[in-house]
Amino acid sequence: MFSFGYSTRAQPYLTYRVISKDGFMHDPVPITIPDPVMMHDFAITENYAIFMDLPLIFKPKEMVKDNKFVFSFDDTKKARFGILPRYAKNELLIKWFELPCCFIFHNANAWEDGNEVILIACRIEKPDLALVGGTIKEKLENFGNELYEMRFNMETGQASQKKLSEPSVDFPRVNESYVGRNQRYAYAAILDRIAKVTGYVKFDLHAEPESGKRSLEVGGNVMGIRDLGPGKFGSEAIFVPREPGVSSEEDDGYLICFVHDENTGKSAVNVMDAKAMSDEPVAVIELPKRAPYGFHAFFVTEEQLEEQASQ
Repeated sequence: MFSFGYSTRAQPYLTYRVISKDGFMHDPVPITIPDPVMMHDFAITENYAIFMDLPLIFKPKEMVKDNKFVFSFDDTKKARFGILPRYAKNELLIKWFELPCCFIFHNANAWEDGNEVILIACRIEKPDLALVGGTIKEKLENFGNELYEMRFNMETGQASQKKLSEPSVDFPRVNESYVGRNQRYAYAAILDRIAKVTGYVKFDLHAEPESGKRSLEVGGNVMGIRDLGPGKFGSEAIFVPREPGVSSEEDDGYLICFVHDENTGKSAVNVMDAKAMSDEPVAVIELPKRAPYGFHAFFVTEEQLEEQASQ
């Protein structure tokens, strides 16, 4: 297991840690960054860990003085990405790259391609923290949360990026057996408001996006869209292989999400075909209580549960 932690009080503002298969927790690796930033996610490849030093900075004095959100976005600074060997004992081998200013809540995946490290992430040009805090209720036409591919050349030190989708998508997920490795398909939630999901989109990362498109449409690198329908809003969707350990195709499986129907007041688990992205779910399981918007979950098999119970 690979993990990171960020601190808002004192250096080190960032630490990295490896937990071995037998459960041994190795010493934390302190990583130097200049400011106490919010770091919501990170990524791993077969050989590296990727950290995102993005200028969403902890400023409690401004919160108290000006009644602002405790994190303040500084759009005058660059977005910094640090790439460290996965089993490094200190930060001496980390390489830092710069890209235009942005913020990222969630990554889809990362992998290596020759001398380059590739990161797939949902990028926000200028995050509006009033939206994040839930104080503004309008839709997200101007939110600009878009899927991007970022490339970091470990030999030349050069970084580049390209947009893969129009706004607004987030909560990207992949077949988790491909985490850290080159994969083709990514799934993301289509946002109406923060954590309020109207549907899901399937991307083919091996295809080129269509230029000039103003919305998500099938074509280019968009393979399918599943709309939840009027008055229905969902959660992050989790990819589950059709037969764990057996399915040979990357997208042979299901997307599982929680959906709340504001017309009926009922919540349910929806199971969707991840390959076909058909209009109707494969199965709907009604829930006795409401699943709140933004709800996160993780899928485990019955065998994994039994293994945990026996320890």
